Amino acid sequence: MYKLGYILNILTFVAGTVVLWQIFSVQAENDFLQQEITDFNSKVQEITLAVDEAKKGQTDKFAREKRKNAELEENKKSSIDEIADLSRKQGELSTILEQSAKKDEELSSFIQKAKLERVGIDKEIEQSRSALRSTTLLVPKLEATVDSLEIDITQTKDRIIELEKKMLSYDRETELLKEHFEFTVYALQKDFYEHPWLERGERVRVTFSSIDLDSGIIMLPVGKNYGLEQSMRFAVRGNGKSICQIKIKNVEFDHCIAMIIPLRGNPKELLELTNLDLIYL
Repeated sequence: MYKLGYILNILTFVAGTVVLWQIFSVQAENDFLQQEITDFNSKVQEITLAVDEAKKGQTDKFAREKRKNAELEENKKSSIDEIADLSRKQGELSTILEQSAKKDEELSSFIQKAKLERVGIDKEIEQSRSALRSTTLLVPKLEATVDSLEIDITQTKDRIIELEKKMLSYDRETELLKEHFEFTVYALQKDFYEHPWLERGERVRVTFSSIDLDSGIIMLPVGKNYGLEQSMRFAVRGNGKSICQIKIKNVEFDHCIAMIIPLRGNPKELLELTNLDLIYL
């Protein structure tokens, strides 16, 4: 901004110098014309005096003097025309002087306006300096904030790396849990559909194996694979009617030994059957 003020001052000085030079030039030219007019008037007076003296002289020189007088008259006419031309030039110079004065006034007005603008510019410069000082005071705080943010960013990056590692372990753990879940679901589905246990009132159809009515022992080709457990009691049915009841004494995976409960039906009918229905009591 100081540079702008300096440039404006230089421009003002140059413009003032140009105007003064034009004024002095016009004034000098005007003085020169005035001097020429004075010199011409002096010459005219000298010529007039010479003419008067010639008239008083010898008559034999009258013709020659008359011719000279005519020449002087012509010269006077030319001089008058020259004076008229000089007067016209003087008017033009006056017009130029008026225009120069007008330009000088405009230039003065421009200079005054420039000075007012310079005052406003100086105020803006002062405001800019104040803002710069405030910004300079804020820079340390901003640098401290940036340093704190950089530390937070570094910590966040470390946290992200740690979380990514945990996510990888979580993914592996999730994969293992998923496999365990799938095996569990499969086992539950298998247990549900294969039904390796019995509910009361549930029916198991078996093929008759062997029986000893004297000892009351009956051997069946089913065991834990059908959900039979020791001490379970079953009602034995065949051909749509109840025959007897039995109690499991010893059970293995695919067979078991049961005791016929006395006084519960007619066990002898078992000898006539090949397929039995065991109903869990």
